[in-house]
Amino acid sequence: MPIPTYRLGAITSSTTLSSYIRSITADPVLAKEVAPIRVSAAGLDAAIPVGRQMEKDGVEVIISRRGTAHMLRDALKIPVLSVPLSAFDILKCLKAAKERGTKILLPCFRHILSGVETMEELLHIEVFKGIYHDRTSLEALVDEARHEGCSVVIGAGVARQCAARYGLSFVEIETSRDVIDATLESAKSVAQANRLEQQKTQRYRAILESASEGMILSDRRHRVVDINPAARSFLKITSESVIGRSASRYLPMAPLSRVMDAARPVINKLDHIDQELFVFNHKPIFADKTPIGAITTFDRAARVMQTEHEVRRTLSKGLVARYSIDDLIYESAKMKRVVAMLKKFSTTDTTILISGETGTGKEIVAQSIHHLSRRKTQPFVSINCGALPDQLLESELFGYEEGAFTGSKKGGKPGLFEMAHRGTLLLDEISSTSHSVQSNLLRVLQEREVMRVGGVRLIPVDVRIIAVSNRDLPSEVQKGRFREDLFFRLNVLPIHIPPLRERTADIPLLLHVFVRQISNLHRLNPMDIPPESIHRLMDYAWPGNVRQLLNFSERLVLMCGGRFDRVIFAEHLAELKRYQPAAPPPSLDFVPPPASETVRARQRTFERQTILDALEKCHYKKAGAARLLGISRTTLWKKIKQLGL
Repeated sequence: MPIPTYRLGAITSSTTLSSYIRSITADPVLAKEVAPIRVSAAGLDAAIPVGRQMEKDGVEVIISRRGTAHMLRDALKIPVLSVPLSAFDILKCLKAAKERGTKILLPCFRHILSGVETMEELLHIEVFKGIYHDRTSLEALVDEARHEGCSVVIGAGVARQCAARYGLSFVEIETSRDVIDATLESAKSVAQANRLEQQKTQRYRAILESASEGMILSDRRHRVVDINPAARSFLKITSESVIGRSASRYLPMAPLSRVMDAARPVINKLDHIDQELFVFNHKPIFADKTPIGAITTFDRAARVMQTEHEVRRTLSKGLVARYSIDDLIYESAKMKRVVAMLKKFSTTDTTILISGETGTGKEIVAQSIHHLSRRKTQPFVSINCGALPDQLLESELFGYEEGAFTGSKKGGKPGLFEMAHRGTLLLDEISSTSHSVQSNLLRVLQEREVMRVGGVRLIPVDVRIIAVSNRDLPSEVQKGRFREDLFFRLNVLPIHIPPLRERTADIPLLLHVFVRQISNLHRLNPMDIPPESIHRLMDYAWPGNVRQLLNFSERLVLMCGGRFDRVIFAEHLAELKRYQPAAPPPSLDFVPPPASETVRARQRTFERQTILDALEKCHYKKAGAARLLGISRTTLWKKIKQLGL
């Protein structure tokens, strides 16, 4: 990494100081770190325009003598270092001046130098000390000293000119070379520190100006310290200078006093700017644990919601539907009616309940609906509700906050409802869920909001629900194993997939497709199955439905090796028939049965017991029981009155 070259300047009316700095500029060691030092002969007031020109030309640090350095420091923005004046240098100068006179003028810039009295005693001289602030006051001081009997003036170049004007002798204060060298080293260090500070400032400005959200920095008195272009745009500030003005003038709703007094942030606060909704964050800025200001960031609420959606899409990347309507293989009239129904239902966002025996292709139907819907570019998320215990199922569905339970992931985890935002969530084996999970599902379906496990805030979700069950849900409701209100919430658009034994016309086509797919996969010649063998398969009940037919086809293809064998076929068919049920399982039909008085009585009994259990768990506190049941306190109160509890 190359050593940086610093740009230094020297402004002094001292001829000896100028000469020495010019001489060391040629030093090859110094030249590696410092560009040729720019030296100008000027002092006091005359040095200011010279210094401004150096600053304009890119000089980083200026070196000068004491009085001139003070005046330059007041006029310039770049650092100005003063060459120190040691007691030894003054003593040496006074000794030389004694040879020309015993009453000597020592001009002092702005305040009297200390320790001069001791030098007077040592040298047996009288030193007239006077204060000056610029060239005019220095000339007046020299004139006064002349009237006081001073014959010698000590100082730098400007003092030399004043002494000559009033006919006084002059002795220049010479600074030792070690002091000048040390000052140059300090100048390099200051230049380096200044560059690092400038880089930090540039990074800070880049962050501030590139941020898409508005940012306003304020001090302890709530005055604007900085503002970025996005904030100016949101607040419609054009050429107006806002720095130093009250932040409340532009953000009257900002709770800056509360943020500063409490030293705590105010996060995600909704407020309006010109009738448009924004999300505000106000955070205190600390120095040594003391609040010294605040930073306010804000953005359009619509943009925040869009960003949240993009994050959810990123988290759900890979959660896509693999099947489409083209993967449905059918020829029967019953399946044609199913396909026509799913095409019609896919145009809506209404909840769908798909029923059917195991292996009938319920998930293919669900994914086909997603592919045909307006949500097809959004996530398709699926979960088997019967494969997980309650606590794990709830954390998967609703997510959890950090520290919600032992082993929870740092930072928490979004649930499947959040990951499926604007997409489709498939709840497979919905009948296997417990009453606790059913209550939470009902609340989400009603409110379209989820609360993570261990969380305190509600998260809105836009999700299309497709529920799948291989059990007779009306029967589960009658037995008290499934909530009636959740069933009615799910059973809005029902689709029943008939078992394979009720659509035997599909078996030849399914068998033909399966044999060719499996043969291609294993690089075998597709075999032809005789019609009489296919008819024997059509007479079988297929309790495992299409999945069982697929498994049978794979075994047959692999065992026959690409050429149909009647003996192998007969053996496998006989093995299938060993699993033939004594009586065909009834077809599932999820049309709700008439609500007889018996069913109503059973339902009231179940509802009564459920509410009593919830009240007992919550020590008869209605608010807790309502939360546990997933209903409002008002609904719970009505139920208690209706059931006479």
